[in-house]
Amino acid sequence: MDYIRKIPLLLGTGAGLVIGLIGLSAGVPNKDNMLNMCVGMVVFYIVGILARSTIRAVSEHITAIIRKKEEEEKREKEKSRMEAEENKEEPAAPSIDMTVGDEIGLEDNDFEDLHIAEFIKNEMK
Repeated sequence: MDYIRKIPLLLGTGAGLVIGLIGLSAGVPNKDNMLNMCVGMVVFYIVGILARSTIRAVSEHITAIIRKKEEEEKREKEKSRMEAEENKEEPAAPSIDMTVGDEIGLEDNDFEDLHIAEFIKNEMK
């Protein structure tokens, strides 16, 4: 961006140098050559100012477009994240079978005590 700031000066100086060299090689008198150089420098300085303002405007426009696109992408990500959170279903709790009795196949008569239970009953009495 530093060169963009210097465009008018570089164009004016370059134009003055080129016009001066062409005038010297053509044998134009110094007074006329200096006048041509000054006029050329002013004209090309103005052209440089126009070029600089155009380049800055285009650069700012591109930057604005990029920012807008990034903001849209960010909004889309937020929107999709919010939709994902809304659509996220709670994991279902495992179902508990509340049936009792013969349906499972367990009966009270099939239950056997552990041997340690028998030992505790005998020793505690």
